[in-house]
Amino acid sequence: MEHLLNRTKGDKVIWGVVIVLSLVSLLAVYSSTSSIAYRLNKGHTEVYLIKQLAFLAAGLVIIYFSHKVNYKIYSNIAVIIFAISVPLLIYTLFFGTELNGGSRWLRLPYVNTTFQTSDLAKLGLFMFLARQLSKMQNDLGNLKRVF
Repeated sequence: MEHLLNRTKGDKVIWGVVIVLSLVSLLAVYSSTSSIAYRLNKGHTEVYLIKQLAFLAAGLVIIYFSHKVNYKIYSNIAVIIFAISVPLLIYTLFFGTELNGGSRWLRLPYVNTTFQTSDLAKLGLFMFLARQLSKMQNDLGNLKRVF
């Protein structure tokens, strides 16, 4: 355990928040899906809990390896994601798949699943905004210049 703590550099508060929210998500999934799982899976109430645990473990592994990457790489990726998301949003507006009364989805070929382009746009916007603010961190007192 101590070896793992030595390898996880970074803000301990953020790591603590991630762990607490992960545990809360397990409780929320189990409490909200146990009756459905009981009916659909012949009394096995842990089916969705095990799925959530697998996704959670995969997510924590992704977070661990993502925090090891140099932040300058994310800065470059932010520009690419931001540039890709704008045409995708326009494409989705005109040619999106309609689900639940809205055409906010794109159907991915060969995978047979849908993708909500606004999620990519949100990620790109947050990353791009963080990139811009880090470039202007010495001028944050001058709000006119920052905006």
